[in-house]
Amino acid sequence: MNNLFSEIYGCYYKVVEEIIKNSPVTEDEIREIVKQCGYEETCFHFFPLLNKLPFLEKKGDKYYSTLEISEQKKNFSFPLTNIEKSWLKSIVQDERFPLFVNGKTYENIVKKLSDIEPLYDEKMFRYYDQYADGDEYKNKYYIKNFRILSDATDKKIPVKIIYQSTKKNKISVGHYIPIKLEYSQKDDKFRVYTIKISDGKRLDSVCLNIGRIIEVKPSNKTYKGKIDVELDMKIFERLEHAEIEIYNERNAIERFMIEFSTYEKSSEFDEENNICRTKIYYHKKDETEILIKLLSFGPTLKVISPDRFVELIKYRIDRQYDMVKGKLFFSGGK
Repeated sequence: MNNLFSEIYGCYYKVVEEIIKNSPVTEDEIREIVKQCGYEETCFHFFPLLNKLPFLEKKGDKYYSTLEISEQKKNFSFPLTNIEKSWLKSIVQDERFPLFVNGKTYENIVKKLSDIEPLYDEKMFRYYDQYADGDEYKNKYYIKNFRILSDATDKKIPVKIIYQSTKKNKISVGHYIPIKLEYSQKDDKFRVYTIKISDGKRLDSVCLNIGRIIEVKPSNKTYKGKIDVELDMKIFERLEHAEIEIYNERNAIERFMIEFSTYEKSSEFDEENNICRTKIYYHKKDETEILIKLLSFGPTLKVISPDRFVELIKYRIDRQYDMVKGKLFFSGGK
């Protein structure tokens, strides 16, 4: 099992697995299994071996498994190959992995893979355009909150969330039903999509950054409405738009088109003013990422509308200015 592709995942092993799972089986039923899981010539090679297999016993016109254990039939599995163990070792080393398993399970996995070399190391990867202030995945409170939210997301049950605002100057308390967890590669953060509830009714659809959640507790509130994840997520995925002017400086137009190549756009070039006017369409849930990308272009573009989006741009610029001014003040700079 040292090779990249192991024969235990070949068609003969799959045929035997299905025979054991479905035993007792007749020769006709075995032939049908072979046709479904193998190739045209598989019957020719397989049937001469049928009576020699140690885990099958023929009684009358049927073949019975000598491994006749109900639990074994339900959970029939193959051993891991070395390449799979190496891949798993790499996954376990990811600092986000403990979020999805409890402490004891995590320790057992680490122990069993202690003598396995990882397939790759996190240091092999270099991320561009990713924020450096990602979530604190090793924080015990973050891990606890994440696991409670994950469980509530699976069960679609209400939780009480104590949440801190972006500026960390306001704390809010509310009752929510988590419907989906999502990871942002750009921000290196997890967020949770929720339905905010009160008195058994829906108040709003809210997306929360898990890193800003102070505490998650079981809620004594109930929700009388119906939860349809696909339908509820459409609220977050509704299309918004922003109108932008891009100045033909520092190759900005070409860079803009490449950066936003995956988004729907309508553009026209004003040759007289040497400006490209573009309307870009995006999902509401991607708005923060759009803002970050636009700000990275600096003075080579201008957001025209809608007013709400313009205000968001202004807010982020003011916030960055205040942060820089604060750093200069404390460092004694001018």
